[in-house]
Amino acid sequence: MKKILILDDETSVLNALQRQLIRNNWQVISFKHPATALDYAKHVFFPIVITDYRMPQMSGVEFLLEFQKLQPYAYKIMLSGQAGEYGMTEAINQAKIDYFIHKPWDNCQLLNQIDKGLNHYRQTIKHLLKTNSKRMSREDYLIWYEKLVEQACPSITKVKKNPLGWIEAED
Repeated sequence: MKKILILDDETSVLNALQRQLIRNNWQVISFKHPATALDYAKHVFFPIVITDYRMPQMSGVEFLLEFQKLQPYAYKIMLSGQAGEYGMTEAINQAKIDYFIHKPWDNCQLLNQIDKGLNHYRQTIKHLLKTNSKRMSREDYLIWYEKLVEQACPSITKVKKNPLGWIEAED
């Protein structure tokens, strides 16, 4: 299932986005607090992230700068009902957002942009795989690829075995 991270300090916005995205077959992980979202993003990989511009604990720009360190290839969408021209410029130049949507948003526009974002993300990963397979030694490529798979599907590359060598099921 396609995963998306949403960050907004307003519960009503989170609920509206969740309803719309779940209806369109997205697995939505939502947060009200940027620090919690960043902690979660250390362990779970997201192709798309949507964040509010203005939040009390941390701005959307600050959040995306930190998020990008963890997940540099994610497609970044910013929502705002209050950001003026300066806010949009800051978001684009500093946080390198891919798309800016004003609140209240149009659901068709949002879903269209999310689909474009997912395609962009997939193309980026394909390009990375192709480029790195040519550039790296086979051993380095396999190590890099395993890390990429582990980011996308945590613990898929690790198997727990008992002393007899049998694979143990997780609790």
